[in-house]
Amino acid sequence: MTKIDIVSGFLGAGKTTLIKKLLAEAYKGEKLVLIENEFGEINIDGGFLKESGIQISEMSAGCICCSLVGDFNKALKDVEAQFHPDRILIEPSGVGKLSDVIVAVENTVKDVPDMQLNSFVTVADATKVKVYMKNFGEFYNNQIESAGTIILSRTQKMTQEKLEAAVAMLREKNADAAIITTPWDELDGKAILSAIEKVSLADELLEKMRAEHEADEHEHHHHHHDGEECDDP
Repeated sequence: MTKIDIVSGFLGAGKTTLIKKLLAEAYKGEKLVLIENEFGEINIDGGFLKESGIQISEMSAGCICCSLVGDFNKALKDVEAQFHPDRILIEPSGVGKLSDVIVAVENTVKDVPDMQLNSFVTVADATKVKVYMKNFGEFYNNQIESAGTIILSRTQKMTQEKLEAAVAMLREKNADAAIITTPWDELDGKAILSAIEKVSLADELLEKMRAEHEADEHEHHHHHHDGEECDDP
């Protein structure tokens, strides 16, 4: 079974640092493929990846969000067929809509019994939550709203009060996600992974997102409720 993990987040939030930490501490011994697109912060150099035995599949069409319909599904299936990895990590570009990527993965795995969407995580710079919500609006909020787990970076630089205020803003957008606030240097990659994988609400979130996605597509479809009047005694 190939597990698929999506790690999203705005540029500079620390996605690459988190992925490196997970590769070094949590995914040891797993055959892993990292799919990232050219618009991300690609600071993971080829040498590092070769040592870990990881293959990079670059998206030829550039941004994942721009090629959701065709190429993305094909790339994912090709990777699975070619490498049979234990895990595929997807790092969408910083401005991608996480919900679109999740739906694209879902649409792909339903045709491939050996693949499953395992987790979808958003890395957020705790010091910038307020300013990003204000400046980037729905793009930023979509990454927060769609996440099963939100991992905050740079929390060690904040007062408890400021951190709690940032978490409260995130909670307004996503009441269900697990939010990890512990500074990363105090966390082992395995602890982060188990927090990500224990999110029991992931299925509910998926259902909600699928329903919303379908609602968008069937906007003109009306439901008629007949015979639901209750007679008062």
